[in-house]
Amino acid sequence: MGRRECSPAGLHVNLPNEPEWEKAARGGQSLLDESLLCAAGDLPDATPGSPFSLNPMPGRRFPWGDDPDAERANAAESQVGSSSAVGVFATGVSPYGVEEMAGNVWEWTRSLYDLESQNSKFHLPYQTDERENLAAGAAAARVLRGGAYYNEPGGVGCGVRDGNYPDFGSRLSGFRVVLSPSTSGR
Repeated sequence: MGRRECSPAGLHVNLPNEPEWEKAARGGQSLLDESLLCAAGDLPDATPGSPFSLNPMPGRRFPWGDDPDAERANAAESQVGSSSAVGVFATGVSPYGVEEMAGNVWEWTRSLYDLESQNSKFHLPYQTDERENLAAGAAAARVLRGGAYYNEPGGVGCGVRDGNYPDFGSRLSGFRVVLSPSTSGR
């Protein structure tokens, strides 16, 4: 059976790594002020007159700010009691316009996580090294981010992380994908 290409021409589909996931949740040091479509290498710097401004809260606890809010995330205090459709908590949107980055379901990343050791080389700060080994297979745990609907406010948010094995299936976990320019030369 041949491979079927499902992504738009020239784009690569993947799970986000841990820093990509966190940037989508918190925003970066600078934020886009207007809609801008261009190749990542062609993005302008955050300078006066550019479409970027400084992020006032790059270390925010939640996509919307520093305070928990039952109206902005599907977490224990919202009392939904199960996962919900993306968009139900639309006021919990991240600075980049990404919804449901805190609570609802734990989100898989492609980054490795060491479940066996408190002294793991895979703890933060993030290093792009062996933790980006996509060939590691199901025997290597991966990072989950954001928390889920059953977690209290301290257990959901931009900095919340856990890990599990890729063959672990649960209604408590889900994923989102990243589309990026393909480097395969196709």
